[in-house]
Amino acid sequence: MIYSTSVMSMVKLLELEESLKKHLDLYLHEMQSKFDIIKLFQESLERQKFLTLEEKEEFMGNPLNAFPLLRRLKQDWPKWMKYLKFAIANQETNEMQIKLISGPSHEDFQVALKGITRIEQFYNQHAEDLTQGFLMGTKFNSHLNAPDCVAIGDFHYNKTRFTYSSHWFRTALRLHKSTRGKLYEKVLGLKRKRIYKKYAKSMIRESTQYFLALKGKEKNNSYPELEVMANSAVKKENYENIKKLIDEYVTGDEKMFQEDADKLKSKPSSLERGCRGQWPKKSDPQLVCRYNKDTSAFLKIAPLKMEFLNMQPLIVLYHEVLYKREFNSLRNIAIYNATMADGWTYVNFDKNGNPQREDRVVKIISFQGTTASFTLSINRRIADMTGLEMSENMVLHLTNYGLGGHFGKHVDYVELAKRPPNFFSDFGGDRIATALLYASDVPLGGATVFPKLEIAVTPKKGNALIWFNLNTAGDPDPLTEHSACPVGIGSRWSEFIKTETNKHDTKVYFYISTAISKWIHERQQLFKKPCFTQPSENVSLY
Repeated sequence: MIYSTSVMSMVKLLELEESLKKHLDLYLHEMQSKFDIIKLFQESLERQKFLTLEEKEEFMGNPLNAFPLLRRLKQDWPKWMKYLKFAIANQETNEMQIKLISGPSHEDFQVALKGITRIEQFYNQHAEDLTQGFLMGTKFNSHLNAPDCVAIGDFHYNKTRFTYSSHWFRTALRLHKSTRGKLYEKVLGLKRKRIYKKYAKSMIRESTQYFLALKGKEKNNSYPELEVMANSAVKKENYENIKKLIDEYVTGDEKMFQEDADKLKSKPSSLERGCRGQWPKKSDPQLVCRYNKDTSAFLKIAPLKMEFLNMQPLIVLYHEVLYKREFNSLRNIAIYNATMADGWTYVNFDKNGNPQREDRVVKIISFQGTTASFTLSINRRIADMTGLEMSENMVLHLTNYGLGGHFGKHVDYVELAKRPPNFFSDFGGDRIATALLYASDVPLGGATVFPKLEIAVTPKKGNALIWFNLNTAGDPDPLTEHSACPVGIGSRWSEFIKTETNKHDTKVYFYISTAISKWIHERQQLFKKPCFTQPSENVSLY
């Protein structure tokens, strides 16, 4: 099972480590030797008591809690098991070993590393700040330790991102000096000398990468000869000289290193600027807020709060349209049925038209739209908001983003010319509109952004974002390209609908971040959404 693609799944890891802590407490009573070292580890696991599922979810929604816990279960706990067994092998250690079988896999750990480094890069976070509990300018009672820093540094190094890896290794050396340094060395095998060598190699590769860039060469190429040079520099006979030099770096001013690193980084992309909240606020007299009572008969007696975000293509934000009881009903089924599957990003299609997977990003569960009253009410509300017909396909999909959960730039319409024959025949044509319902607040990150329009929408519990992917002539609108920014803090649950149309019929597709997805066939929209030959005709459902 992959845990890191969903905060709700990572709650299980929290419960797993809580169980391991109980066994560790019993084990401590049976042994006296090595007590001090084990006690240090036990103290490092201290945290508040969680009485409710919401408290656990809030804790795991913070990447400064989620990543260390996942890394600890994957890397540290197995080493602790060997250490404990060497001292005294008993029933407690055997039971703990059995529980660890269900812990994070290597693949899960790699997904978590992608997530934490995605947050670091997207939001321009520094290693030193993250280790002190600062995330996107906010101070939390969480932190990363030396093994966390080494794991992240190794990940960056293997990706040839040496500017980043140098900072993580340097920070690891600072943290290794703490009282827990003995614990890292004796149990985890993380000797200080090993980090010195990693940092030295990273600095050498960082410097050569910089000079190659000045000469116009591709800095991300691996250049095996440079790795040989770096390995040669950290040989045993050179260690003392390297250590002396590095000690000067470690005691230096970290702000100076951060400023130098920022100079070497490429300028943020439009998407990254949008996720950081750096786009200018749009000003247009047409972008107003009003009550919508026009798109269905029901809204004439119960209008909904609607905010125009863009006119061409049309993007609107509805306020307070998803109710707590509806979301809780969906989430409870997702949690207690344990049937949430992994959701992936897709980057291309093979010659047979099958999507090629890239990254796991979410957990997802599907609901038949007629199985419960809350699914019917959500479908009716979507129909009220869009003015479109939903009855032909009532399926809802609920999703939950995990550690650094992110969905890259993409469009929701489908260019049929790029698909194999009959690829989309089962779905009845292109996607006319998308509705995204937010089922939770996301304190940091997680915005839905439209890079070409420079529009960013912050998730707010109960709101619904709706946009039309096709113009009035039924042609795709490339301005609707959008992305989900990495979730910084929080557990992003949302509902997501995409509407499709062609000359035959229509479906609605619902994605949830936690998402509900649905396709709408054009056949149903014959009298709901007329199609004009000229896209410039300004016809709107609103």
